[in-house]
Amino acid sequence: MNSDHDLMNQVDACVARICDLGCAMVYRTIEMMEAGEEVAEVAAVDDATRQEVLLELKAVMS
Repeated sequence: MNSDHDLMNQVDACVARICDLGCAMVYRTIEMMEAGEEVAEVAAVDDATRQEVLLELKAVMS
């Protein structure tokens, strides 16, 4: 359970940092992540966390 909690904290922190950049940058970040490009705000997390961040960003922006 603790690892799930840690994952969600990482996801929430990444999403918050990206959202602080503004809507246009959130959309650009989604595009970059979908294209497999490097995104500084998620560079320090693993692939599973990156995927969760992408899903969360898409949900927020839908």
